[in-house]
Amino acid sequence: MARHARRITKRSRRAAPGKGAVAFTAFVVRDVPTAKKIEAIRRGVVAAVVDDMVEYLGVPKTVIFAILHTPESTAHKLIKDNRPLDSAASERVMRVADITRMAEQTFGGRAPATQWLKTANRALAGATPLSLLDTELGAREVRRILASINYGGAF
Repeated sequence: MARHARRITKRSRRAAPGKGAVAFTAFVVRDVPTAKKIEAIRRGVVAAVVDDMVEYLGVPKTVIFAILHTPESTAHKLIKDNRPLDSAASERVMRVADITRMAEQTFGGRAPATQWLKTANRALAGATPLSLLDTELGAREVRRILASINYGGAF
């Protein structure tokens, strides 16, 4: 598994702009060990991951830039130069991937999970779950709601 995660990171770094799909999808479809996530965060996830997040989640780039707290001009330059995001933005990528995977497990697939992530939620004061993933506190609330749905609890 460790070798596999290393290959994902190396392969995603070599990916041409627009090929960030390898990184984000890989982090969503399987739970990468924490040590490997930390390693990827410290090195920085290739900025082309933004394009994959846009495609995977079906949202405009501005939504992803807001979640990552990365100015649009900076992100475009990093993508063009095939450079990594900083560690804070890379950690947010991992957070979005982890919660997307949790939502897919909860709702039984990608389409219903991404729809739920993009839909205003009363338990979140009308915010969309995706919009709260830019902070760990917001992500904690989204995880709490997903756990409640999974286990039939009230929230």
